[in-house]
Amino acid sequence: MENFEKIKDVYERKPLVVDYDVDDVRERFLKLYTPLVYDALEYLGLTGRAMESGVYPLTFEMKVAGPAFTVRRTSTPATDSYTHNIRLGLMKSMTSGCILLSDVQGNKNCGQFGEITATAMRAAGCIGAVIDGSTRDSSHLVKMNFPTFCRWRSPVEGLGRSVITEYMIPVYVRGVDGQLRVNPGDYVFGDFDGVVIIPQDMVMQVLELAEGWFESEKDSRAAMAAGEDPFEVYNRFGRF
Repeated sequence: MENFEKIKDVYERKPLVVDYDVDDVRERFLKLYTPLVYDALEYLGLTGRAMESGVYPLTFEMKVAGPAFTVRRTSTPATDSYTHNIRLGLMKSMTSGCILLSDVQGNKNCGQFGEITATAMRAAGCIGAVIDGSTRDSSHLVKMNFPTFCRWRSPVEGLGRSVITEYMIPVYVRGVDGQLRVNPGDYVFGDFDGVVIIPQDMVMQVLELAEGWFESEKDSRAAMAAGEDPFEVYNRFGRF
């Protein structure tokens, strides 16, 4: 067997804590769609809470819904063992139902998330990833049905180009109105239209409002399809 340096787990535990049932809330969000949730955010005065256009799922069926497990990457040629293996140590802090959200700091010279990482993170409880950058091993991510959102794809290894240097800290991703801050535990909801970010303390309020509108839109849609006057339909349901 080839000789290699043994590594040690010396990384800080930073568990994600939320005050709702993660599985129940996820199932409720997955019945919705991002435009409706974004509308609810704006109605509550939370404008610009969507990532910039270009972050989409690897397949149109993929959706993500869960609290953010944030990481920040740094473009660096460093290959020292401690820095390179932060990616392993952070998994001990992952909790069931979390979504990896990666701030790549604009790096464009490598893939920043791949199949082996997804396999290990899934075992640690992570159920999806939103990369403000690139994936690699993309066909494998599709085959293993790991919901993954990204801007582009690359075959290039990250070591010596871009590595995770911090985790479970506030990060910035590119948003529709500029930099969008995402805190650990903020809610990540993504589908074929893109990704919206809900502040942690507003998750249930946004969800309940969007669920009510979802039912109204079903009735409005049926009335429109039946040929009813659109003004009457809007005045009856308040959604169009």
